[in-house]
Amino acid sequence: MPELPEVETIARGLSAVITGRRIARVDVSWQRTIDARSEPIQTLGGDTVAGVGRVGKFVAIELASGRTLAIHLRMTGRLIVTDSPEPLAHERAALAFVGSGRLAFCDARKFGRLRLIEGDPGAALRVGIDPLSAAFDETAFAALLARRTTPIKVLLLDQRRIGGVGNIYACEALYRARVRPTRRSGRLTRLQRRELLGALQKVLKRAIEMRGSSVDDYVDAEGLQGEFQNQLTVYGRAGLPCRRCRTPIKRIVLAQRGTFYCPVCQQ
Repeated sequence: MPELPEVETIARGLSAVITGRRIARVDVSWQRTIDARSEPIQTLGGDTVAGVGRVGKFVAIELASGRTLAIHLRMTGRLIVTDSPEPLAHERAALAFVGSGRLAFCDARKFGRLRLIEGDPGAALRVGIDPLSAAFDETAFAALLARRTTPIKVLLLDQRRIGGVGNIYACEALYRARVRPTRRSGRLTRLQRRELLGALQKVLKRAIEMRGSSVDDYVDAEGLQGEFQNQLTVYGRAGLPCRRCRTPIKRIVLAQRGTFYCPVCQQ
């Protein structure tokens, strides 16, 4: 599933191509692609794309009307700008623009969803603070962790608290900060919190620079793979030597997610 860096990369690519385009109509070929909580999707006709951004793991198409079309790609969702008037493979919905061109949402496994939102999309989607925002500082991070017994890896993945962090980047940030994934969130020292906050933001920014990680099916809005997977230090490396101490990387399961760490470096 695309995480913050992948979604940010896709949003930036789309913004350069569809900002300013007027929507002629919406074509839906699989109705369940539209979230049941969505405002009427057909009312997009006549609206204009004001920009494309990101809310957590959602691509957020900002509209001139003040509404937001939020798109969750899930496992295999893709957003493709095409001049073809014919449906693409696995196409579930599409925005047809005035004149020519379409933004097609293709999803082989049908897990992705589109939702048209009135008002604050972050509140509607129940997405927590953005880890790359100015508001996410040491004070805010300490408040999130205070008195919590949840393992720190699990808290980092809680989208209601921190929006956008997924399994790959949580594992990588914890390794760089030398924090064990199972450590209780409220028991991190001030130094550990500072190191983890810095590591998380550094990893996310570097991954955006490298257009994300292609460890499964991910490609960006231009159909290109990311490159950050070539710099992964622990994720997906179970049994391989730690790059610091040569101890074999361990894999455990936390909250039903595979979790990778070094048993020596991460205390």
